[in-house]
Amino acid sequence: MRKAVISLFAYSFVAVAVFTVQTHAQPAGNTKAPAKANPLDKGDFKVGFPPGFPGKKPMNADDKAGLQGIADSLNGVIALPKNVYLNVDQCGEANAFYESESSQIKICYELLDQFEDEFKTITKDPVKVENMVEDTLVQTLFHELGHCLIDVWDLPATGREEDAVDQLATVIMLDGTPSGQASAINAALEFKIASENETKDDMLFWDEHSFSATRFYDMLCLVYGSNPQKNGRLVGANGLPQERAERCDTEYKRANHAWLKLLSPYILN
Repeated sequence: MRKAVISLFAYSFVAVAVFTVQTHAQPAGNTKAPAKANPLDKGDFKVGFPPGFPGKKPMNADDKAGLQGIADSLNGVIALPKNVYLNVDQCGEANAFYESESSQIKICYELLDQFEDEFKTITKDPVKVENMVEDTLVQTLFHELGHCLIDVWDLPATGREEDAVDQLATVIMLDGTPSGQASAINAALEFKIASENETKDDMLFWDEHSFSATRFYDMLCLVYGSNPQKNGRLVGANGLPQERAERCDTEYKRANHAWLKLLSPYILN
């Protein structure tokens, strides 16, 4: 689903701009403020495979152009102590990851296929499937960005790092717009679908990730908590239990505040 990758890149460009607005409480229309110098900024997000770590599949021109849009946008928002590489590649498995050794964020083409297959179990509409895949990849990209920032800036994570970067991805997606909220819900839905396909052998209590069902409820809680007055439909038999929903406003505020506080020294404008 090549179009999903390209659309992901376009969405991410917008989402990074929104993140800048959220961080500095600027008016909603002011997303293109020039970046200010930050003495901590000694690297850039770069498109391609890092030196000494060649990819298995060359990126085509469309993928490179899309990734360059993300890199340019991130470079105007976040300081880096070194270069970080963005790429898409064949990995031999459905995955996405940040790798500290090679300083790269990689999205695997196989992950696109997995997401597509999962969403086809709930709808046969190709447009809806494509949109769901795009939204889930947005969450994936910003999840891996969270791992990257924790690593390069040695940020504290007092709980599971995987849970912390899930929170970052969701907070960025919740930009205050209906489309941002809908995208976050779609990304959460992937975890719900994944949980329904898991067997007892998949329930690895030692794994660094929370269970898929837990990640679904955690993300849905942040969505609900971002605007409880307008999100009552998310509470009920097929959504959040009332007992959890009562705490979600506080959970969202804490997650948002924590990440903005952690990243504020490294924001460029």
